[in-house]
Amino acid sequence: MQRFSFILLILSIIITGCSTLKPADFSYIYDKQETGLDSIIDINGYYVSERECDTAFYSVFMFYPDGLYTVATTSDVSMVADCFSHGGKSRICQYPSWGTYRILGDTIKTQTIIIEGMGTATIFRDYLILPDKSVMNISDYVQPEKTRLMFMANYPSFHTNSCSKVSRFFPLENKRDKSECPYLKSKWFTGK
Repeated sequence: MQRFSFILLILSIIITGCSTLKPADFSYIYDKQETGLDSIIDINGYYVSERECDTAFYSVFMFYPDGLYTVATTSDVSMVADCFSHGGKSRICQYPSWGTYRILGDTIKTQTIIIEGMGTATIFRDYLILPDKSVMNISDYVQPEKTRLMFMANYPSFHTNSCSKVSRFFPLENKRDKSECPYLKSKWFTGK
């Protein structure tokens, strides 16, 4: 009986831990409400931007009309570009992170979730909407005091992008199915 009780205790700790993976600083709940972003910029495809002044790395990102957002940082855009169109089960297609966004004035503010094991972190990225309907990455940072992933405490954050360049847009006939977002069944992500 003691062994059975011990197993139940361990299972309850694991289940409780798995259900509380919400990053401490994640606040943009995915409410599935149309944001109107598709009337401001083109979201029928993905964007590519250089990551701050380091042209060796690029951010590849895509917006959905209902507040969902996905992004990958890579040195080889061709490796993830197909994933933004078709999704897929390959290891590289599991790499893009998911999160949500809000539009505040002329800025798209995103919160991307990183979960590894029992550790979590939120990456904040902001994109300025330019008058010609293009976008530019203006910040990319974490709040190190709130991250539960030790390696993210040293994330190369920038609150102001000193080398801002307009992101390139690549249209797609089909976007990755948003049902591939692993957090859609998490109450902390959807608020339900």
